[in-house]
Amino acid sequence: MTRFGIIGGGLMGHGIAVALAQAGYRVGVFDADPAALAGLGERVGQALSRSATPPERAGAVADRIFTVDSLAVLAGQSDIVVEAVSERLAVKHEVLAALEPDIAVDTPVWTNTSVLSISEVAQPMLHPRRLVGVHWWNPPYLIPLVEIAPGADTEPGFVKQAHELITALGKTSVLLHRDVPGFIGNRLQFALVREALHLLDEGVCEPETIDTVVRASLGLRWSTVGPMENADYIGLDLTRAILTSLAPSLSGRTSAFPTLDRLLAHDQAGRAAGRGLLDWPAGQGDEVAARLEDGIRHNLRVR
Repeated sequence: MTRFGIIGGGLMGHGIAVALAQAGYRVGVFDADPAALAGLGERVGQALSRSATPPERAGAVADRIFTVDSLAVLAGQSDIVVEAVSERLAVKHEVLAALEPDIAVDTPVWTNTSVLSISEVAQPMLHPRRLVGVHWWNPPYLIPLVEIAPGADTEPGFVKQAHELITALGKTSVLLHRDVPGFIGNRLQFALVREALHLLDEGVCEPETIDTVVRASLGLRWSTVGPMENADYIGLDLTRAILTSLAPSLSGRTSAFPTLDRLLAHDQAGRAAGRGLLDWPAGQGDEVAARLEDGIRHNLRVR
């Protein structure tokens, strides 16, 4: 069976490890931070609990995930390497440059970048043909979608292999024709976030109102009927008429974001700071995490 090695044991790395182990794969995890490796078992246990893995199965899944002490050891025992380090191009370049001398020229490398260009991530690689963008959504052990995209130099065979393997896991695997920063999901998500911030900048409503509108309308609709199907459903003539009317007033900002910039200038960066667009009293973050995962599981059951 294919042996997986994951570089990075943080938020996404441990979640991808759980998803792969749930499918029966053995997964080695390396992280340059000893504390991240030391806490891997606890995070894996929490993920198994949150994914409602039965106790009689959870132990076997956890046993398939193990820590690795060095990048060289991980490289030597992995058939596929998954890069899941922080979303900083310089860090990814450093890791991939260090990895390549220790793996065979035909060993696939998957990058879990969520917003960076696959082609840019591949720049320091001796063999960029092997790099595939394989973007898991958080939490990877719950959300079915995995987006797969080639870089400019990726050979089609590596993309095909990734797509077939991810699909065999039971995931909803989608294939992009070419490399675009943000894949599909994050481009759609942050187009919505940008417009939401624009509404705040214009004094149209409060942040809580935006969340209410999305949860009570779009969130209910899009879980069953996507935007392209809905456009056809209401008619493309009406879709075009609405776009023609609304487009001139929609946000086109590409740099300054007044509401965010003002909050950040006052160290109000969100949950970790206790205040951002909303207030975050003690325990609120845990409540949101539980509500999010409960909601995902509910939506999956009723699909």
